[in-house]
Amino acid sequence: MSLPDLIICDGMIVDGTGDEAFRADIAVKDDRIVEIGDLQNSDAHYRVSAKGRCVAPGFIDAHTHDDRVLLSNPDMTAKISQGVTTVVAGNCGVSLSPLSGIDPPPPLNLLGGREWYRFDTAKAYVDELRNNPPAVNYVLLVGHSTLRAATMTRLDRKATWREINEMERLVDESMDAGCSGFSTDWSILQQSMLQNQRSSSWSSACQRQEEEFIPLI
Repeated sequence: MSLPDLIICDGMIVDGTGDEAFRADIAVKDDRIVEIGDLQNSDAHYRVSAKGRCVAPGFIDAHTHDDRVLLSNPDMTAKISQGVTTVVAGNCGVSLSPLSGIDPPPPLNLLGGREWYRFDTAKAYVDELRNNPPAVNYVLLVGHSTLRAATMTRLDRKATWREINEMERLVDESMDAGCSGFSTDWSILQQSMLQNQRSSSWSSACQRQEEEFIPLI
C-alpha cells in the first residue's frame, strides 16, 4: 500500500454497525479509509492522536432546512462541529428550487427572501452547489409548497389540473437534475386547498424516477 495521507491513532472506533466499540488506528488515503488495525509502526504523511476519543462515521441530519445555508455558509460549521457530514434539505414541502422572481410566501420565506429564490430549475440550484461545494454531503428533496408557488398565481385555492400537470413536470425535471425525492407538509392551509387532490401525481412522478415520496409533518 502506498503511504497513507493520514493515520488516526489509538481511537475508540464506533463503526455504526451495532458492534462493540474497539480501539484501533485508521489509515486514510485520498479521502478514503484504506486500513483499520494496529498501525503504530506504519508511516504516513500525517499522524493524529485520537487517544481518549471516539472515532465514528459522520452523522446524517435527516430533517433540515439547509437549502440556503449550503450556499450562504458553505463551511457548514454548525453541522460539522456536531459530527454531521450529510444533510437532507428540502423538507416539509419547502425547497429553494424550482422558484424564482417572486417574494416567497410563508412558509417558503423561512429559507430567505427573493434574493435567494433565484433558481427557476432544480438544475440551476444543483449546478451552483456543484460549482461551490459545501463542506457536507447533501440530499435534496423538491418541496410541494415550492411547486405550488412556482405554478399558481394564487395559493388560496385548489390547483387546476393544468397546474398539477406542470408541478408533476417540475418534479420529473428536479429528479433528473439530482433531487432524491419529493416532500410535502400537510398544513392546515394545504389541507383546505388540496381537499381531494391527493399526492398520487407526485408519488407517480417519483416512482417513475425510482425515488422517494416523503410526506413530512
